[in-house]
Amino acid sequence: MSLLGAPHGAARGATPAPLWLSYPEAFSPEECASLIDMMIFGAHKSAGLVNGKAEQSIRQTDIHWIPENDETSWVYQRLTQLVAQGNRDAFGYTLSGFDEEAQIGRYQNGGFYDWHIDRGGRGIGARRKLTVSVQLSDPADYKGGELQLNPDGRVVTAAAAIGTAVVFPAYMLHRVAPVTQGVRHSLVIWTHGPDFT
Repeated sequence: MSLLGAPHGAARGATPAPLWLSYPEAFSPEECASLIDMMIFGAHKSAGLVNGKAEQSIRQTDIHWIPENDETSWVYQRLTQLVAQGNRDAFGYTLSGFDEEAQIGRYQNGGFYDWHIDRGGRGIGARRKLTVSVQLSDPADYKGGELQLNPDGRVVTAAAAIGTAVVFPAYMLHRVAPVTQGVRHSLVIWTHGPDFT
């Protein structure tokens, strides 16, 4: 596990809390391939925004929602472990669980998701507190498509090694840069809880 994005201006001698976290090898290459197969052989649709509205100028992605059942319980167990670890390591939020299914995203040539936050203004999106994004594709299989975060006014690019999970607050500005060649897949879920105080 590596901690990234520590804030500036911490007291001398104090260890600043990271703004976001990266966990290499959170999923094995075989598990990533299995998840990509769920996308390829499952029902998928063009993705919308947090409010469900489709806006091609902001997002061009296909998604597949993963229902929680006996066949997919291993996915949710792993994601639960990642959220718990990330929350212990950095955030300390009060969380209630996953109120939405995980989704697999497919970014084909030209696909992207412009700068946005994952926390919506109303409904279930307003209770999102942490985002987990897992790199499913081998970065050698595509060009572009970087997951970029803007935690403090400076853009940073998340690690793209297959199976790497990135955990960050749902209110953090981020994007998936346009894919210029090939196809990029990712697994994303949000954990929910009472409003920030």
